[in-house]
Amino acid sequence: MRLRILVLILVVVVAGCGSGGDSGGSVAPVVITEVSNKVAYDKAVLPLNDIYSRWKSAELLAGASSRISLSGPVMNMQNIKHEADALVVSKCMLSAKANLSAGMDSIINGYITFMGQNSYYTLMNTGNTYLTQYENDLLNQKLCDFSIM
Repeated sequence: MRLRILVLILVVVVAGCGSGGDSGGSVAPVVITEVSNKVAYDKAVLPLNDIYSRWKSAELLAGASSRISLSGPVMNMQNIKHEADALVVSKCMLSAKANLSAGMDSIINGYITFMGQNSYYTLMNTGNTYLTQYENDLLNQKLCDFSIM
């Protein structure tokens, strides 16, 4: 019942916005709801979440590795980051993808710095901040039109 009321309110608000003086022939905006957008949302988010899940596993393995044996896990993390960078996402997911990539980059650089026996805490903290923002981006994108590239 609450969902129907929310959809009705969204329809009224969007319909009331109109085209604002556009020179004729404009089409009313499409109302995006969580229910109607679930398939598109899943299609947009699942590839990113797959990469993120593999990243977290690789990061866990790297964290459990000794300094001398980190080159393999770090190389795996770099490969996962390259996959994330190559992923084509909708406009709605650009911020999430950018935060994911920036977080991965910072954490990879943190491990490389650690391998060189230098201070790595700032890089790791920055990376984790970006990854937290990536998670928040996904939570806040439910009413976006994910089909637009």
